[in-house]
Amino acid sequence: MAQLAAGDDIAVRMNMRGHVTTSATVLSPTFDRVLLIHHRVFNEWLPPGGHYEPPDSLWGSAVRETTEETGLRNIDRHPWTVCHDLPIDIDTHPIPANVAKGEGPHVHHDFRFLAVAPDTAQLVAELSEVSEVRWAYVGEMRDSPDERVRALHEKLSRLGIFGDALQRS
Repeated sequence: MAQLAAGDDIAVRMNMRGHVTTSATVLSPTFDRVLLIHHRVFNEWLPPGGHYEPPDSLWGSAVRETTEETGLRNIDRHPWTVCHDLPIDIDTHPIPANVAKGEGPHVHHDFRFLAVAPDTAQLVAELSEVSEVRWAYVGEMRDSPDERVRALHEKLSRLGIFGDALQRS
């Protein structure tokens, strides 16, 4: 909010005070599995996502990033997303400096969307950023070493997104 009030352009990636990223928490049609990528830089299993590129919509950016990182197509809005027409969450978090990219420490404002896709499609990891991609049972989010993934799992659980799927994971 402070950046917007100050007139910062948060859509510009070079804004090291903070800029927009998008991600998609993609669930299987039965809501019991989630698509995860193993991020090369952070060495963590995370939902796919990346930097927002104008003039794309935020939803379009999340889908583009997911397709680029995983090869997954046929990504649809989850019923919650259709009903509310909003991201499921906005997660602001610090990012450490990346000398290889010439970036100092900065902040990501990640617009997280909820999506659904067939878990039978072939996945292809984009090896420049992702070392692996896979479908995992949603319970793995609850047990993630990443605090932000655990918090997302908690929020989705509170909202009843997983339904009975948690009983199977």
